[in-house]
Amino acid sequence: FFLFFVSLQTCVRGGDVNDNLLLSCLNSHDVHNFTTLSTDTNSEYLKLLHASIQNPLFAKPTVSKPSFIVIPGSKEELSSTIHCCTRESWTIRLRSGGHSYEGLSYTADTPFVIVDMMNLHGISIDFESETAWVESGATLGELYYAIAQSTETLGFTAGWCPTVGSGGHISGGGFGMMSRKYGLAADNVVDAILIDSKGAILDREKMGEDVFWAIRGGGGGVWGAVYAWKIKLLPVPEKLTVFRVTKNVKIEAASSLLH
Repeated sequence: FFLFFVSLQTCVRGGDVNDNLLLSCLNSHDVHNFTTLSTDTNSEYLKLLHASIQNPLFAKPTVSKPSFIVIPGSKEELSSTIHCCTRESWTIRLRSGGHSYEGLSYTADTPFVIVDMMNLHGISIDFESETAWVESGATLGELYYAIAQSTETLGFTAGWCPTVGSGGHISGGGFGMMSRKYGLAADNVVDAILIDSKGAILDREKMGEDVFWAIRGGGGGVWGAVYAWKIKLLPVPEKLTVFRVTKNVKIEAASSLLH
């Protein structure tokens, strides 16, 4: 089949942009939780920027930085943010947990805006239907904890690192500890709320099956901004035996392995 859909990364390329026009659009849509570019080492801007950069190579002063960091607190604010950035020709970078070791969620070659999903981390468990709605800013640790608080016999197949954001993890497929039994995290998504590049809010039915297929493994931010996933919970035993082997390594040595 052919997939015709507007990508946040390919169609919003950051041409001639104007900070004031974006500010005006955000304010007119009641989006006020954002910070603007600052070189002050003690600024809130740099604290937010570095809060979840997992690869320190992209925290260097020479690396391109966003003109704005927007932190939406609802799907409506997320929709308005995407709409404003698209209208004013800004490149958009979506960040949930920041575990993009290539820097794809916090760097760009053109003027760009980081839309950080950290405040969109709600989780709603439906034990009877064995499903859960998970906002993209929720980490895997938060998801596992919420499930464990509700039931001892259901779980979800995803990764082991608790600080990974569910938005990017599931968008990239989501390999994890139970994948050999239950498949990838993306295989167990039954619905989603997607914000397209125009700011429209779409569920599975409205986005269509082609787009729903693409967002489950096609990469974060490519087909739109996933506000939330509806996932299928899976049977697990009440008691497990686990073990872990850890090794200490200096952060500089770890960085050299990545580059």
